[in-house]
Amino acid sequence: MKKSSLLLVVLLTGAIGLTACGKKETNYTTTQMVDAIVAQLKAEEPNRPVTDDIRKQIEESLTLNLAVAETARKENIGEDETTKALMQAQAAQILASQYFSKKMANYKPTDDELKKIYDDEVKKVNKIAATAGKEYNLRHILVATEAEAKEIEAKLKAGTKFEELAKLSKDTASAAKGGNLGWSSLSAFVPEFTEAASKLKSGEYSLPVKTQFGYHVIQLIEEPRMIKGASSQAAPQIPPFEQVKSQILELAKSKHLQEIQASFKKSATTTTAKPEEKK
Repeated sequence: MKKSSLLLVVLLTGAIGLTACGKKETNYTTTQMVDAIVAQLKAEEPNRPVTDDIRKQIEESLTLNLAVAETARKENIGEDETTKALMQAQAAQILASQYFSKKMANYKPTDDELKKIYDDEVKKVNKIAATAGKEYNLRHILVATEAEAKEIEAKLKAGTKFEELAKLSKDTASAAKGGNLGWSSLSAFVPEFTEAASKLKSGEYSLPVKTQFGYHVIQLIEEPRMIKGASSQAAPQIPPFEQVKSQILELAKSKHLQEIQASFKKSATTTTAKPEEKK
């Protein structure tokens, strides 16, 4: 079993044990609970069989947790706020896992969608190959907001010298040198910066580029040159779409899951749940 599956088993059996410490709403048999865990494992990894040995391990772990939970309940462990909070967190984790599983099960990308992902990946590979062994003489101006970056861009268009505007840069080290970053491989920069810099021609500057550091206006001072001692690389041998379609599907699933998670991260707020009132 993969580490992710083993972790899932631990979480599920542990969560069931924790839940058993509290008030029981439905009495499921051990077999029913094992069946539920096995079904979740199969949904997560349909091509990986759950053997009798694995099922036995799940049953043994679950049985132990249930036995301990029963003793804990008799000793009134589970009535304190910490344990209640842990049970609520475990329940939320299981519900979230089920939600993602159902969403992913319904995700069926078309061949056209997969081909687009493949084409995008091919472009990335070719771009990396095209810049390999080269170094770029760049300078930039880093500011906190997009509005500031657009103002910098407008002033450059109006004729203000780059080195003058570079004095406004948050990157004080390069600001002291007119924004100059010196000769460097593009691999030294974050992806968004690299993407923009790789498209520039000598003397050109970019539109505002957002990275984790803020907003950049980047200029390529002169044409790239080969790194001393480096040799030009041959074009990468990229397999045809049909040959890697299954890998592209997995990549598509990963991207889709990340998009779902990102949508929740944008809207999620930290809330403090109130304990359930006793009637």
